Amino acid sequence: MRMTKWLLLLLLLPAGLAGQGCCSGGTPLSGSLGLETLTAKQWQIELMLDYNTQSTLVSGGSKLEDNPRNRLTYAGLLRLSYAFSNRWSLTGLLSWVRQEEKIDRIAGGTTTIRAQGPGDLMLLTQYAVLQGKRYSLLAGAGIELPTGETSDANPDTGIPFHPDMQAGRGAVACLGSTLFTYNGVLRPSGNVFAQATYRISSSAERYERLQSYQFGNELRLLTGYSDQLLIGEQLFAPSLMLLYRHTQKDLLNGLPSPNTGGQWLHLRTGLQWAVTPKIEIRSFVEWPLAWQLEGTQLTTTLRARLSIRYQWYAK
Repeated sequence: MRMTKWLLLLLLLPAGLAGQGCCSGGTPLSGSLGLETLTAKQWQIELMLDYNTQSTLVSGGSKLEDNPRNRLTYAGLLRLSYAFSNRWSLTGLLSWVRQEEKIDRIAGGTTTIRAQGPGDLMLLTQYAVLQGKRYSLLAGAGIELPTGETSDANPDTGIPFHPDMQAGRGAVACLGSTLFTYNGVLRPSGNVFAQATYRISSSAERYERLQSYQFGNELRLLTGYSDQLLIGEQLFAPSLMLLYRHTQKDLLNGLPSPNTGGQWLHLRTGLQWAVTPKIEIRSFVEWPLAWQLEGTQLTTTLRARLSIRYQWYAK
């Protein structure tokens, strides 16, 4: 029986990959580490709740109206940072991910599949390259460790889910990021910023080494403007951002996997609320403006995040 199951997997999985689009959502790790100016002996801990609904089916640059699939991704992320000095700091990121996918059957009715588990661990070292009165340049290098769940399976068939449905990627990845900020734009409290992040993936053996899968390398460019507003005694910081994301095709057994890779342009609006000098609540809402995807893919319709951050100084 066990051998029959794996033979069915080998026969059906490649056909499934070619016949339907891959999801372009997934665990929001590389876009969650971030770079921030920290001072010596400063601690930061932040709990983030991330929601991503993927109900838009796209072929190339066109939206398709007939879409039988809808995927929801819920992620809880915990980020912890410590600054050894005014220039050097270290950040760690843990995650837990739950994905739900609903598929409308041709004969009627809906099938729902679920996968959940711990995500991968990410570590990032940050260095303040430039620190001026009105500008700063930060650079970071990190690594993603395959600590997440990669073997979640369909309870009805026992066949493991596709890699993009798993909470973990199952392979080591390297990450590089830079952030440039310039203050005093339009208003003394206004600033512009630009961040570039590149993630290099490696391959992972899956399905008891019957398949090698490698997620495509990813480039993220984020730029925007933010300001500070004092309402009563409360300080708020609204922001408006553009996010460009480009991913290369995934590799299945060393060959390009169909319906993976592409380019996305998203609009993001954010708001930060300094509740106290130590506690800050952050949020953003993000939706797509344009895409140019490889093949046919299910992609993000709306994404939102709410987080709370607490900071203090070590004695």
